[in-house]
Amino acid sequence: MSDMLENPEYCTTALGVDDAVGISDAQSGTSENRVWYLAVVKRNSEKLIREKLLQKGYEAYVATQKEEHRWANGRKKKVERVVISARIFIRLTEEERREVVHLPYINYFITDKARTANAYGVHPLAVIPDHEMQMLRFMLCNADSPVDIVSTPFRAGDRIRIVRGSLKGFEGEVTRQLGETHILIRLSILGVAITRVSPQDIELI
Repeated sequence: MSDMLENPEYCTTALGVDDAVGISDAQSGTSENRVWYLAVVKRNSEKLIREKLLQKGYEAYVATQKEEHRWANGRKKKVERVVISARIFIRLTEEERREVVHLPYINYFITDKARTANAYGVHPLAVIPDHEMQMLRFMLCNADSPVDIVSTPFRAGDRIRIVRGSLKGFEGEVTRQLGETHILIRLSILGVAITRVSPQDIELI
């Protein structure tokens, strides 16, 4: 299967130190213990690397979205836009991951910086739950408008301070993140306030 986004299943169902790239929480060994990891690859090579991994028998997925582009001469063409550049999802056992990390086109696996590091200062590997992968695929298959993935270091429960703009100095707690510029902040007993705040204008405290 050359393009996993064309699989109807994904478009209709909503729903110790290791190699210096993190420590895995996944159990090792059997095929029943495969989980989704996120690997960093060379930019603009995502789809090619997906094909290489599929040929090797691994389950690999690149977050892409089919879009219709119109050229200057009026012609239309469907193109596959990579939504998360330089990243590829791979479903592996721990044993398989230890092999894949040494492939020449895999730079490293993403670690979860929000989780506690071990005695060597290495954070656990990021593992993406199956239901989140299903929802991501469903959204990319069915969304009527372009989907953008925004990466920020802020999570629910984080204490933050606004460091720029008209609200500079304001402190609060992130309760939920809604897209790129909408953050809900709980104001103790006063309730909840919502305002437009760029993640670039916020710092953890």
